[in-house]
Amino acid sequence: MKINDNISELYDLVSFGSNKHIPMHRWYSLIEGYGREFVRRIIGELDTFPKTCLDPFGGVGTTALTCQELGIQCHSIEVNPFFFEVARAKLRMDYSPSKFEKLLNDFESYLKRCKAKRQYPKLESKTFFEEVNKTKWIFNKEVSYGIVDILERIKQIDKTYAGLFRVALGNILVEVSNVYKNGKCLAYRKDWKDRINTRKDVHDKFLRICRKVILTDLKTSQMQIPLVHNFLNFEHGDSRKMIDSLKNNSIDLVITSPPYLNSRDYTDIYRLELWILGYISKFNDEQALRKSALTSHVQIQLEDKPYPKIKEIEEFLQHLESLNGQLWNKNIPNMVKGYFYDFDLLFKSLKSKLKKGAKLFINVSNSAYGGKICEVDKILAKIAVNNGYEFEEIRIARHISSVKKQNLTEKLRESVIVLIKK
Repeated sequence: MKINDNISELYDLVSFGSNKHIPMHRWYSLIEGYGREFVRRIIGELDTFPKTCLDPFGGVGTTALTCQELGIQCHSIEVNPFFFEVARAKLRMDYSPSKFEKLLNDFESYLKRCKAKRQYPKLESKTFFEEVNKTKWIFNKEVSYGIVDILERIKQIDKTYAGLFRVALGNILVEVSNVYKNGKCLAYRKDWKDRINTRKDVHDKFLRICRKVILTDLKTSQMQIPLVHNFLNFEHGDSRKMIDSLKNNSIDLVITSPPYLNSRDYTDIYRLELWILGYISKFNDEQALRKSALTSHVQIQLEDKPYPKIKEIEEFLQHLESLNGQLWNKNIPNMVKGYFYDFDLLFKSLKSKLKKGAKLFINVSNSAYGGKICEVDKILAKIAVNNGYEFEEIRIARHISSVKKQNLTEKLRESVIVLIKK
């Protein structure tokens, strides 16, 4: 299997950091995403300029927005409702910078008048707001009031612009909280009891994102007239089901970065954005979102799925079984089976949607459990070949360290799988 070292070309492109100074793309930083230049480089190397692209794990819209900038129609699917709104906010082209600025000025005047106590949102989870009978909370009382001030005002704004203000609020939630994202979930900061953020701090940070980032970008982009508009092509839902709705023989190119097989639950990592911004209010909603996502985490009970019969999968599962229940979570074997089962279905359903000669670029990472590496990139390539795709190569983008408890000296490979529809 052809594996090439492309670290010098790809290292900076497979992280979202390269987007932090690019208008629109910088509106919300998705830690797990790739940069605009990753998409542009791929398109630039193709023999023919694509007309239609697909990103079945759309995230916050990097592929869709880059394609829109280049005049390429892009279909995207994203299961996380917060990511979906961020992406659609970026992709809209009917904003008036002057109207947003007026709304922002009115918003600022409103926040200056906010002094009274606020009622917290009615959420089934009671971990968010400071109350007298609690020993821990994510937002202190002053911060909580500041957040509710903003939420109440957003309710009064028409939906075309309300999304922009929700994106701005989503940007600051972790910053003003007592927690941080530790890679797998939210964890309390060591100094959380000593952190002092005021109501005005929340207002100021929010207004700064609105004015210095979003308004600036709207003004600088207002003269651009895109050849395509990918707003309506960005859909919310489960890609395992929604690919079927695409037209047959319609896609020239696939660029995507699916969830990695690393037991990372995006419902946990982005819990503040999901709950505070109103996408989730009950635990049943949270569980439903987990179930609609690709199988890559262990926070729900997982079925024993009929995974593809590939040697590397069999060997890795045998290794997990040999540990005699010593894994940190008993759901891990079924997660591994479910992950490759899901991809087998995805490759099957996607095949008829691709034009002959269409290329697929899939950014993934290998994983480790029980002190052994699972070569996810090789396995996915073999699953694709078994489904009739042509394997071109695996491009190594960078090496990343596994968690200390794996006791591995070898680093994990993050890579890009390149496939062709025969």
